[in-house]
Amino acid sequence: MSRPSVRSRVTAALCALALTGMTGCWEQWSETWFPQMKWQKAVQAFERVEWDGRVEGFLPPEGTVPVTGSTPSYGRYDPANDTLVNPFKNDGFKSVQRGQEVYEANCEACHGATGMGDGPVSAAGEIAGPFAGVFPLSAALPRSDGYIYQIIRNGGGRMPSYRRILEEDRWHLVNYVRYLQRGGRP
Repeated sequence: MSRPSVRSRVTAALCALALTGMTGCWEQWSETWFPQMKWQKAVQAFERVEWDGRVEGFLPPEGTVPVTGSTPSYGRYDPANDTLVNPFKNDGFKSVQRGQEVYEANCEACHGATGMGDGPVSAAGEIAGPFAGVFPLSAALPRSDGYIYQIIRNGGGRMPSYRRILEEDRWHLVNYVRYLQRGGRP
């Protein structure tokens, strides 16, 4: 055999091996092995998605004007807070149960299971966490439902904003806070 033919055969074999090995970059033989990106779920901007059994959309960017006329954002001490009407005030225990789920997921770490400001992250908790001065929920007893709703939405003092909680769930949370303020009685 001549020297150039061995070299060309080795080159052809390496090219064939490279082409065979690169099939993973094109189509895959099995969808269960390293699924390609085109088969993965993707969420597009403003697409409605199912989350925790409910269909919801993403929140719009901060400061946008609502087209649907949803609840306006007032300041912490704005008297207009008192004009906000709780649409789930008379929904009974179903609203309180949903509020309890939201409370346990978002609020209990600071405010505690009974709302006394003694959650595990607060300085008053068993572990003596880093946050001092977490107010018990009874401090908001004389406040209106709209005020509590706006505090949940916008935050206040050391409490961060919880805009990520859906508007409907914030009202359920207000009902659960009222339930805790009455000592866990309807």
